[in-house]
Parts: sequence; structure tokens; C-alpha cells
Amino acid sequence: MRQRTKVYFLSLILFAVSVWTAKAQHAGPDPSTSRGPIVLTTSGRVQGYVDSTTTPVALNKWLGVPYAEDTSGANRWRPPVPVKANLNEVINATVYGPACMQGRADGGNGTSIQSEDCLRINIIAPVNAKNLPVYMYSYGGGFDSGSSSDPKIDGTYLAARGIVFASYNYRLSLFAWPHAAEIAEAGETQNFGLLDTRAALEWLVQNVESFGGDPKKITLGGESVGAEMTNLYLSAYHADPLIRGAVMQSSDTAQPMWQLNDQISKIAVNMSCPTGRGQLDCLRTKSGTDLQKILLATGTQFQPVTDNVTIWKDYVAQTKAGHTAKVPLLIGTNKDEGTLIVETEPTAYLPDISQYIKSNNLNFPFSSLSALQSLYPVPSSAFPTAYNASAGMWRDAHMLCLASNLASLRTTALHLPVWRYRFDLVAANLNSRGVRAGAFHGEDIRFVMGTWRTIVDSQPFVPASEMEIEVSDLMVTVWTNFIKDPQKGPQIPGWNVFDPNDTTSLAILGLNVTGADPGDHFEADRSCAYWNTLLPSFPQTFPKCGSWTC
Repeated sequence: MRQRTKVYFLSLILFAVSVWTAKAQHAGPDPSTSRGPIVLTTSGRVQGYVDSTTTPVALNKWLGVPYAEDTSGANRWRPPVPVKANLNEVINATVYGPACMQGRADGGNGTSIQSEDCLRINIIAPVNAKNLPVYMYSYGGGFDSGSSSDPKIDGTYLAARGIVFASYNYRLSLFAWPHAAEIAEAGETQNFGLLDTRAALEWLVQNVESFGGDPKKITLGGESVGAEMTNLYLSAYHADPLIRGAVMQSSDTAQPMWQLNDQISKIAVNMSCPTGRGQLDCLRTKSGTDLQKILLATGTQFQPVTDNVTIWKDYVAQTKAGHTAKVPLLIGTNKDEGTLIVETEPTAYLPDISQYIKSNNLNFPFSSLSALQSLYPVPSSAFPTAYNASAGMWRDAHMLCLASNLASLRTTALHLPVWRYRFDLVAANLNSRGVRAGAFHGEDIRFVMGTWRTIVDSQPFVPASEMEIEVSDLMVTVWTNFIKDPQKGPQIPGWNVFDPNDTTSLAILGLNVTGADPGDHFEADRSCAYWNTLLPSFPQTFPKCGSWTC
């Protein structure tokens, strides 16, 4: 089983908001709310509701609006098709639509109702909004799970600050990235989740003015693989991006791929379908539920495919070549991104790092033991144990150095404004591991979204502190300021545009409730000189055995 899925499954178990049930997510609006205006869209007429109780600002909410047709059957593993509008009906947009088919048994909150007819978009806007800037958000979840109806990514509190917030579903796992030989041989892309992102943005450009947004003022962003999706999108659609700004919270570098046709052929064999020509047509005759049962039973894994059509290998080289959208960027990581990732990796608990560097968890099999022992000495004040060193290696190789490289190159090579941050707040009430997890991967989500009220619903069930509430208020200010004017950026004290030559231009967030603290990116990025000798050849393709040590 690929380690990435283990990692994200663990994150859901430890940190998901446990008490929000599927019934709450798909129930209608609260009785204190009222029907909202009917809006004419390219999908048809849609009616949401008015939420006048959640924030001091009354908000119109349209949830679960279809932006593309059902992707089951003949539409499976094909580009999204625009919805055929029926103007004789009014679409009920008061409840979230179904989540896309998940690639793991527990996809997290908002995923208990799943369907291949899942390409839905949600819009939240202040009542009487007109020509407001727009933020379209991509959820995380390892490219095999997640949903726009997850309560911790509810955009209500961002919209209340004077923007239009949109979130959307995109296809996942087997249904999004089949890595099938038939598609590769035809020279076509099979990154259908990325095509869904483009389709959602095109729908937003065509329709957002009717919801109070300005189609020329859209920012795209997300967290974890939502940020990775943003990075992929910037290159895939660099010539006509439809956006004027981008946000990347904790983006990962691309993950290793399985051999072409390897994983989908295991599905095909179990469905009595051929593994060669005719494989996809046969699988299209099967139900999505049956495919998902085999997917979960076989433990097969599907991730974005480096096909040189929509996704390429080296995003540092892509950026240097200008093969990326020329827009301002807000980018950053959490201080301890790797702690959660290595939590269930056995080799991280050995006396030294010699076995961990060969693991599918790190996924850098060609790294040098001596170089890494020098950079991550065990024991030392920075790395008391191999667990700490392993977490540090994963953080740097996967996330920190990507943020460093993109920030530096977009600034120096493309002369674009970049605002770079690191989130340092240790919120022990957000996980069952306490301070040991540090500022872990995903910890920033609820602070950025303003959904700190859900913290009490997660182990150890301790409400947000006064400081945490103030930190969240500052983070919401930062994000909405950037969305309102990406050229001007966050506009809070202590945060200047990133300058690779200025040691103080890494903004430290989470320790100060009134502004940013200066961080030393020369020290923070010290290991990147080594990792940058390996990153250009990444991602590699797994050997047929699926392990770097076979």
C-alpha cells in the first residue's frame, strides 16, 4: 500500500472533525434562514438560501450546484462535459451535493454520500454582493479522498469579509487518475481531476457575476494536495489561467507513480475485464460502487500522472522556463509538516535514519545516507531521535524546499510578487498527540478558514483559546486581503514581499496576533541545497514490486 495513502488516512483518523455527521452535512438550511434569490446560470436556474445567523454579515449560499455532467458509465475517464440546462426547473441549491467516489474506506467528513455525479460547486457571497473578488478553494486529501462539504473548510467566515467564496468537488483516485495504457497510447491526458478544476473555473468565470463576484478577480488556492492541484494548474493552463492570484498552503512535490497500467489492470482482472485493448470500455460498463469495492479490496493506488500533456516532472524547471501562470503567489508551510506523515512509519522509530531513507514514506531512494546524517544528526538538539530527523527530512524534501524554490524562482526569474510564510503555532488541542506533533500538516486549515469553532469537536475536545481565536482572525485577514488584491498581498505589519536576498522576508505566523514575525529563510532552507540535487529527477516510477527495497 502506498505510504502516501497511509499518511493521509492517519491524518483523517487523528484530526478530522468527528461529530459532524453526514446527516448534518446534507440536511437543509436552518429554520432561521430563508430562501435566497433564484440565479440563472449555464447549468440552469438555482436557488439557495440566506444565512443571517452564522456571521454578523448576512450571506447568500448556493450549495451543490452542478458544473458538469455525471461522470459514470460512458463519461467515466473522459473530460468533464458542461451541464445541459433545463430552464423549466429550479435546482435546489440548499444542500451540499454528494462527494466524489473515494479511494479509501473513510474519506472523512462530508463523504458518507458518494456518487460519480459529483461535480458540484458551492458559492457563498454577502447579500447584495456586486463585483467582489472571488476565491476558489481546492480541498486536500491525498488525491484519493475529501469533499468540498467538509465543515472545516466552510468558506462562510472568509465570505463575510467581503469576498465571494467558491469550493468544488473534483474526481479522485481510480476515477480521476487511471494511468491506463489505452489513454497514454492515444497521447491524451488522464489527469481528469485537474480537468475538473479547469471546468469548475470556466463555470465560475461564466457565472460568478450573477452571484456577486467579478470574473476577472478570481484567486485559486488550496491546502495540501489542494495546493498541489493549484501548482499543477498554474503550469497546465499557463497561457490562459483565468485567475489573477494563487494560494498554496503546504503543497507537496509530485508523488512516485506505479508502472503504466499496473494498478488499473488489477482492478480489471477482478472485474473480468481485459488488461489490454478494450479494458476501459469494459470497465465503463461496471458500476462505480462495484469498482470502488474492488479498489478498496485490492489496495490499489492512483495519483496524478506525469504525462507531459497536463502534468510535467520538474516544476522548478517549469517555473524557470516561464511555463506557469504569471500571477502573484501566497505560499507557505507549517513548521512541523512531517510529524504526522511519519507517525505510522516503523523505520522512523529505529535508532538511526538508515532504513527510513529507503522507505516508501520518504520516497527518495537515491538519497545519500552520509549527506542526510550530516544534515539531520541523531541525536542532536534539533533531532533528538530518528523520529524527529525522519519528520524533518520528509518536511524538507516534500514541502519546504518546493515552497523555497517556487518563491525564489517566481521572484528572480519571473519578477512576480510572492508572499511566503511559515505557520508556527503549536495547537495541542487540535490533535491527540499534544505538543509532540508540533505545528503539524493540516493544522493551519481551521485558522485560515476561520472555522476555529470546530476545534472543540476533535480530540482532545478542548475549545479554541483566546489566542487561537485571535490568530485565526489574523489569518482570515491575511487571506482575504490577498484575495482582494494579490498585487498588494497580505497587508499586515511585519510581512513584506519575499526577497531571496533578504533574510527577514519569510513571515512567521501563529505566534503574534497583530502581525507577522521575521523569519530567517537562509536558516530554514539550509537543507534545500542538498535536496535540490535530487528533486529535478523526481518523481520516480516505482519498481514493479512497488517498493524501493525489493
